[in-house]
Amino acid sequence: MKKIFILFFLANFLSAGDFERLMINEKIVSGKDIKKSPALAFTMSLILPGAGQIYVDRFDVGKYFIASEISLWLVYFGLNEYGRWLNDDAINFAILNAGIDPVNKNDDFFSDIENYRSVFDFNQRKGRDRSYDKIYDPEKFFWWWNSDESRQKYKDIRIKSRAMKYYAKFALVFVIVNHFTSAIDAFILAKRFNLKPELNFKPHQGLEFSLKLNF
Repeated sequence: MKKIFILFFLANFLSAGDFERLMINEKIVSGKDIKKSPALAFTMSLILPGAGQIYVDRFDVGKYFIASEISLWLVYFGLNEYGRWLNDDAINFAILNAGIDPVNKNDDFFSDIENYRSVFDFNQRKGRDRSYDKIYDPEKFFWWWNSDESRQKYKDIRIKSRAMKYYAKFALVFVIVNHFTSAIDAFILAKRFNLKPELNFKPHQGLEFSLKLNF
């Protein structure tokens, strides 16, 4: 297991050709037939996409899964951060144009001020609907938009903020897909690795060659 992780970190600094030559030299020095565990390759790539491919000497394939993993996480965190920034921008806009106090307010409050000009309009509507438990205390939950245009702009910013967070969830789905795709690919590559013929030589009273096909 320790050797696996050493090879993984070496792969970050070696080119695909260098890594392949390193593995070939290992086979020559050890003089042993090296087989790869498909289950281990699957597990490694399931945890970290690309790791299983490196384990079976296919850094040329694994590097694409690694690059995809990094890119998808950057997209995920980037969209989440942008959505949070937009939400903060909307709140600051409401402070200036609706006179709200954002302290100790939940998301329901910030959603309600999207659709009503003032807290009095909101309370009047809830009174007609007999939803008395939803009526706000005007002193603690005051808002009054200076114009419908400002309210609509606030709503548009909030919609965009929610959209960014929604897209971030899609990026997370692709992260999961990348893990399973890499794991399945690593499993198949390990199977193929164990099937390929190996050419070994042993210095014994001259030079002896043998061709071995693993099944």
